[in-house]
Amino acid sequence: MEDAHQYQYKILAVDDDEFSLRLLEKFLAPAGYAVTKAHDGAEALDLLSQERFDLLITDISMPRMSGLRLLEEVEKRHGAIPTIVVTASEINSTTQRKSHSLGARSFMVKPLDRDELLDVVEQVLGKEKA
Repeated sequence: MEDAHQYQYKILAVDDDEFSLRLLEKFLAPAGYAVTKAHDGAEALDLLSQERFDLLITDISMPRMSGLRLLEEVEKRHGAIPTIVVTASEINSTTQRKSHSLGARSFMVKPLDRDELLDVVEQVLGKEKA
């Protein structure tokens, strides 16, 4: 088993809001995570075709391709990837169930709290790497 200090987890953060992306990077990079940013679902799919990520963090409401549609495409092309869904408002139970079936392991409401985000990321990655 790899030592956690030798392996840097790769996270793909997807959000159409630049401030949210910068905030995710600001919270996650100092904790040792390699963060790659995508501004929409199409950019995220392109990045996913080029490299493997340990975790996907995606906004649910984005123009051109919603986070839910992104998860559907990811599952079709790559299989489910552990995902944290981030939204500015509460997620309804139908969307939550659908997201969960497509790889979502947790849901968070903006504004994000750094400590809570780090706890959720560790929990999701711990489940996947255990």
